[in-house]
Amino acid sequence: MVNKELLKEIESRYKLDVLNDLIFADNRQVYFMFDLKQKPLMCQRIHGDLKILGISQINIIEARKLLDFIEPNNLLAEVEGKNNFIENIVNKFNTFDDELYLYVPIKKEASPLWLYVRLKRFQEQQIVLGQVVRVYNETPTNIIHYQKTYQDSLTRLFSRETLKMHMDYLKNTRNSYFMYLDIDGFKAINDKYGHQAGDKFLVDIANFFISKWEYNVLYYRLGGDEFAVYCYDHSEESIKMRAKQLVHDIENLNDITKELAISISVGIVKITDDVKDYHTLLNLGDEMMYQSKTKGKGNFTIYS
Repeated sequence: MVNKELLKEIESRYKLDVLNDLIFADNRQVYFMFDLKQKPLMCQRIHGDLKILGISQINIIEARKLLDFIEPNNLLAEVEGKNNFIENIVNKFNTFDDELYLYVPIKKEASPLWLYVRLKRFQEQQIVLGQVVRVYNETPTNIIHYQKTYQDSLTRLFSRETLKMHMDYLKNTRNSYFMYLDIDGFKAINDKYGHQAGDKFLVDIANFFISKWEYNVLYYRLGGDEFAVYCYDHSEESIKMRAKQLVHDIENLNDITKELAISISVGIVKITDDVKDYHTLLNLGDEMMYQSKTKGKGNFTIYS
């Protein structure tokens, strides 16, 4: 049943007519609101049964505590970065002007429960009204398509499109570097063992990158035998050490790299507020990488 008394109170206090939107609602339809003038920011349930969302029936809760219900391990987070996923949701909420639609994964024992949420901001009254438009027990096809778009199909590393998105979203450039990697001698693998072996070698490199996961390093496949690495919380000395280690690791990856003397050439660009555009980083990284190649296999060059 609709809590008409609460709705009338909201209408009176905020001069909003929400009763007409909810009069035919049932308990499967969840509505909530945020009063942006409240400190700390609170979320108030207006209508609906939260149990269908896997959440206990809460009438009012501090907004930041809602983040505890979000599942950070999901397909969207694989693209946006697990460290950034929840932060991105908060940023979208804080910056949208009129209307916002979000897919939000809620923690559940086996796999996340996905909510498709509509948020409507009323600037004059300084409130946000929310509605759970749809509930998915499985990952929505839109999310799967999104993940496939931003994840390289062969290697499972991030794609060029993801790199562009990450750089577009980048706000803090402090102690950040971009690395452009090109495999030295990759053609020899295809020539001697065939293209299938070449593809497997690219997958082997990607699996090695994935196995070496660190919170401040993200790997991308740009295409062919070219890769990129975005590193933050790095000094110039630590990025040089990382480049040297990458050369050593690739040269000793497996029997093929040793037999055919496979290595990598690396171009490094320091990311700054003036040098963080996706195309600029690619162009400078590519230029530095080719300078490395002129020195011979297994070298790196830093843009200055």
